[in-house]
Amino acid sequence: LALWEELKERTKEGKIRYWDFILADSYEKTARRAYLTSFLITYGYARLEVRPFEEEMYLMAVEEPSPPAESARTISIPIALSFEDWRRLRNAQKA
Repeated sequence: LALWEELKERTKEGKIRYWDFILADSYEKTARRAYLTSFLITYGYARLEVRPFEEEMYLMAVEEPSPPAESARTISIPIALSFEDWRRLRNAQKA
C-alpha cells in the first residue's frame, strides 16, 4: 500500500494527472506503477476521473477504501502505454 500512501500525499490538495503519477524513470517502472494503480482503483483506494473531451485523466486518493459491491456495475478503461508514449512523456517532463 506504499503507492496508495504516495497517492494520498500527492493529492492532498485535490487530484493529480494520471500520467504525472505513474510516470517513472524507466518504462518498466512506469508499467508497474500503472498496473498497481489499476488495483488501487479497482479496490476502491483511488478514483479515476476521465475527461474525454480534454483527453485527460486524473487520480484522487480515497481516505477510506470502499470496494465496489458485487452487484455494482463496473467498467473497465484500458489505458495503453507503449515505449514510444513513455519516451514522449519523459521528454516532455524534462522540458
